[in-house]
Amino acid sequence: MKKILLGLLLVVAIMQVQAQKKNSDSKIAFNVGAELAKATGNLNVNYSIGLGATAQLEYTLDDMKTITLNSGILQYIGRKTVSILPNSPAQKNRNSAVIPVLAGIKYNFASNFYGAAELGISIFSGSNALGSTFTYVPGLGFKANDKIDVLLKYTGYANNGGAFGVRVSYAL
Repeated sequence: MKKILLGLLLVVAIMQVQAQKKNSDSKIAFNVGAELAKATGNLNVNYSIGLGATAQLEYTLDDMKTITLNSGILQYIGRKTVSILPNSPAQKNRNSAVIPVLAGIKYNFASNFYGAAELGISIFSGSNALGSTFTYVPGLGFKANDKIDVLLKYTGYANNGGAFGVRVSYAL
């Protein structure tokens, strides 16, 4: 049910952005991005790296601040675990999908450099799934041009470690 609701929310957001696209002075923007993450802390015990795609809706408040809504899917790759029992083979943890649902703010330090902070939940599925967990994401970003944006960030999952990552996005 949550996935259906999230999907509907994204469709409505995309339709709203397309309707606003005709107005070049629109305060609403939409971008899609590819993500790469390296698991840390407790998350690193079962998973190594994460790969995924996210979509972000942005509403510009003024020249300095922008409100963001972000969601997508990341796939964390399972690690091999070594057994302490003799003659017992190593086992590979299954991959885990993560669906983040985040709201946040971007603060422009300069025309092409900004800080970002997001809060929300992440829904884990797969083996060793963590269920839903509180998520926080601080980061620093750089706008290469009007279309390309690069964000270096840390995604923290409450009591479950986190991941250092990068998101490269393209504005539609």
